[in-house]
Amino acid sequence: MKLRLTRKADADIANILRNTRKHFGRNQVLAYASIIDDGLRMIAIDPSRPACRRQEDLGPGVQSMHLDHVRGKSGSAAHLVFFVQRDRPDSEREIVVIGVLHERMLPRRHLARVLREMGEIGSADE
Repeated sequence: MKLRLTRKADADIANILRNTRKHFGRNQVLAYASIIDDGLRMIAIDPSRPACRRQEDLGPGVQSMHLDHVRGKSGSAAHLVFFVQRDRPDSEREIVVIGVLHERMLPRRHLARVLREMGEIGSADE
């Protein structure tokens, strides 16, 4: 399935990697970038996997996956990927990643703008 990141999700990942490098160094940023990349790939392959949780309280069709599931080890990551599945104009389905947040962040607060734009997500973030 095709996977697309909103501008917010792209900025979230850039900030995560920048902060990881600042606090933990080059080797850790490479390791964490690999976890994020593998997590996005896992979601694209099977967004219905047991590790993906429905987050309907945030909005219709919103799901999340904690990046701990990538390595199968608790404490290996501290972020969640939030996403929705959408129909594309060519009738195919796609995964739209709406944000990547630290596990201590409040999703409703940090995803508010992109969640308000969900009806326009096909054009607002292209």
